[in-house]
Amino acid sequence: NKTVVLSTYRNLLRATRIAFQGDDSTLYNSRRFARDSFDQNRGIKAGSIEAEKAVEHAQGVAQILRENVVQGATDKEESDTYKLRIHDQTERGDNESVKQFKGTTKSFAEVK
Repeated sequence: NKTVVLSTYRNLLRATRIAFQGDDSTLYNSRRFARDSFDQNRGIKAGSIEAEKAVEHAQGVAQILRENVVQGATDKEESDTYKLRIHDQTERGDNESVKQFKGTTKSFAEVK
């Protein structure tokens, strides 16, 4: 569906703006990459499995950019320190979910 593709594209561009705010070159390059990727897939038949996978992939990328990408910049006062730009959509957790394998309750330490 053309509407879904267009909505996904706009969502991806919004995610790049959130993830790379203040870093103009990275923002520009990520948006150009998104545009080029969508252009390459322009010939995919609407409603096909390949089209669904491409849309799903773009939606996943947008979610990762929005929730998991955090930029760091050198602190102006202390050159050996970095300041992270964590925004309101950055995923925060207690890391317990990271320590668990998908589909199991074993931690990494237990598997070793």
